[in-house]
Amino acid sequence: MTSRSPEPSDVVPLQLSASEIDEFLDLRLIANLASINPTGSVHLVAMWFRRDGDAILFPTSSQTRKARNLRRHPQATAMIDRSRAGLDLRGVQIKGSVELVEGPQARRLNHSIHERYIAPVGLADEQVAAYLTQGDDITVRLSIERVTSWNLADGAAGRALRASAGVYPLDA
Repeated sequence: MTSRSPEPSDVVPLQLSASEIDEFLDLRLIANLASINPTGSVHLVAMWFRRDGDAILFPTSSQTRKARNLRRHPQATAMIDRSRAGLDLRGVQIKGSVELVEGPQARRLNHSIHERYIAPVGLADEQVAAYLTQGDDITVRLSIERVTSWNLADGAAGRALRASAGVYPLDA
C-alpha cells in the first residue's frame, strides 16, 4: 500500500466562518491578551472577556502591567481558543487598537463581564465582591480590526485522528 503526499488543502487549517466566529466569541472561554512591554517583549495574560459589538471587553486594574503597557502603546492581540486533545483545536485571534474605559462606565462594563463567569451566589460573597470591585477599575476595549481563525478539528487530519481515537487526553 502506498501513501499519498498530503495536498495543500489537507495541511492548511480550515477557518471558522463569520457566524462560527460570532458563536465562538459568545462562548464562556478564557482569552489570552497580549500587550507590548517597554522592552519590546510580549506581556501575555489570561483574561475573562465579553464581546460588545465590534469590540472585546476585558476587566482589569489600572495598576496592572497590561494597563500600563496599553496606555503607552494602545494596540493588543487576543487569542481565544478551545483546545482539546489531538487536533481538536479551534480558535480566533483578534488584533486591534485599544481604548481604556474608566470611571462608572468601566465599573458597569466590568460587572457585566463578571456576571458571565461568576454565578449570583459567588458575586454576592463579600470577599469576591470586594476583590472584583476594588481590583477591576478599568475596562480594556479591544476593537476587532483584524480576525484570524483556525479549525483543525474539522480538517481531514482532525477527523481521521478523532475516528482512530489515537490521541492522548490533555491533563486537566
